[in-house]
Amino acid sequence: MLLITACLITLSVHGQDGCPFTDYMRFDSVMTSTAVPFGANTPVAGGAAQTLYMDVYEPVGDTSAHRPAVVITYGGSFIGGSRADVAPLCRTFARLGYVAVAPDYRTGLFLPNEFTTTLAVMRGDHDMRACVRYLRRSVAELGDPYRIDTGRIIQGGISAGAISAIHATYLDKSSEIPPILYGDTADLGGIEGNSGNPGYSSAVAACFSFSGAIGDTSWIEAGDVPLCSLHEVGDQVVPYGTQEVSVFGIPTGLVASGSHDIHLRMDHIGVPNCFLSYPGSDHVGYLTYDETNAIDLVVQFCSRVVCGEPAGCGTLYAAVPDHADPEQFELVPNPADIFTTIRSDRPGTFVLMDQQGRVLREVEVGSGADRVPTTDLASGLYLVRSMGSSKVSGKLLVVH
Repeated sequence: MLLITACLITLSVHGQDGCPFTDYMRFDSVMTSTAVPFGANTPVAGGAAQTLYMDVYEPVGDTSAHRPAVVITYGGSFIGGSRADVAPLCRTFARLGYVAVAPDYRTGLFLPNEFTTTLAVMRGDHDMRACVRYLRRSVAELGDPYRIDTGRIIQGGISAGAISAIHATYLDKSSEIPPILYGDTADLGGIEGNSGNPGYSSAVAACFSFSGAIGDTSWIEAGDVPLCSLHEVGDQVVPYGTQEVSVFGIPTGLVASGSHDIHLRMDHIGVPNCFLSYPGSDHVGYLTYDETNAIDLVVQFCSRVVCGEPAGCGTLYAAVPDHADPEQFELVPNPADIFTTIRSDRPGTFVLMDQQGRVLREVEVGSGADRVPTTDLASGLYLVRSMGSSKVSGKLLVVH
């Protein structure tokens, strides 16, 4: 049983009294508009501009003239991932009465260092801003197809998507542009970027983060919009506190602050916030072993924001159920060329999947280690997941 249960019940009752956006059964079905172009910009590898698309999820039967919108961005270490990864979360919000949007952002293989990793974050930041600007443009110029209330747009994401959302929300002054990008500021389009829909605001009413981080907590200032975050204490992918960032075990020289230190800053300067801290060393594992409570917390937070109610809840601490203790495993080498080895602290079955969720390998790992060939796999990002009760996972980068 989680320690936060009573807190969530209190939030839910309060929200339902004065706000319609907490009833999960409000709408039975959702309609989806896929691959709607909203912008374009130079891809990771350079060359011709890459068109950016979004999937839009709307509640069927909703007659509201002005609906809140939530922009949800997928994870993938800025290397892979797809809009489909956040489809279940988008459908959840659409059933609540939101217009839910899953946008592209530019991803691709890069050699991690301070410059390339910072640039990857800024690409995500700029593409999310372009998406928010497009939503406002759709109201002003394109016939208001989604009936969006432009004063009630919230953005968030998972892992790299959360990092993009946080930067798009709180990196809002030219003086805050990371020094390593100073020489490229003009080409990148400054704070707003060049991904499309200039002339419209990219400001949002709030932000939420599933295991995100920020380059500098000083970018968060009094008067900024509220934030809701969830994060595991021992996260080895995105830091919980402040430390150097590694991408697939490669040190980048880039220091970032995770959810814990972000919310310390917000508490100190009086920005409303809600933070749920999980024990353990998984990365976004709570979306597997505690999905209902994790999503419910974000739903309650967003409901309060769009209904004009106080958005803060302070810091909550979760107790992970016994059955959810994650297996300890690592992938070596990672990135891999010819093979990788799964090293696990106990026997189990592991699967290797591509970005579409197709199982490409199934490996029975003994008490030591088992080698997985990768020569026939295309260069890119793959998911390795245990099939035990906790279903912990890790990402494998294949580079030939």
